[in-house]
Amino acid sequence: SVLFFGRLWKYKGLQYLMKAAPIVSKKINDFKIVLAIHGEPFENYKSYISDEKIYEVHEKYIPSEEVSRLFEETSVVILPYVEASQSGVLSLAMSYGKPSICTDVGSLSEAMIDGETGILIPPKDYEALADAIIKLLEDDNLRIDMGANALNHSEKNFSWEKISRLTKESYLRTINA
Repeated sequence: SVLFFGRLWKYKGLQYLMKAAPIVSKKINDFKIVLAIHGEPFENYKSYISDEKIYEVHEKYIPSEEVSRLFEETSVVILPYVEASQSGVLSLAMSYGKPSICTDVGSLSEAMIDGETGILIPPKDYEALADAIIKLLEDDNLRIDMGANALNHSEKNFSWEKISRLTKESYLRTINA
């Protein structure tokens, strides 16, 4: 399964994942999209559904225990954003050792390593999104390697220890300026 997680707003590009779905489901047996969303009503996106059976929709605020289960059970996290500055979902995916497919917007390309921790695609390109999903779902070794790389990248760059060290250095530079 693939996971689309978080607040649902137009800039998050859910419609592009939904447009990619029929392409993917032709190639991948038992393809499933898990939507763990809150924000805009999902009703606004129902016209994009081609096959309701492939969707598992959780339209509510997701408690921590369920967040863990959703990330642990998914194969790939999808961030088809049209625009963004950054994403906590990407950091969360990496901390669970999951590869991500992200659009090249905001700082997403800086937070992930294309081809190593996930796949970077152009925004609004649902065909590229479908190809990336198929690639990762068909190649277990690639997906597992990218997930391990994502976890390693997260531990090295986004740990609380690293963040506190960088914050301290920043404060010291400011004080000494």
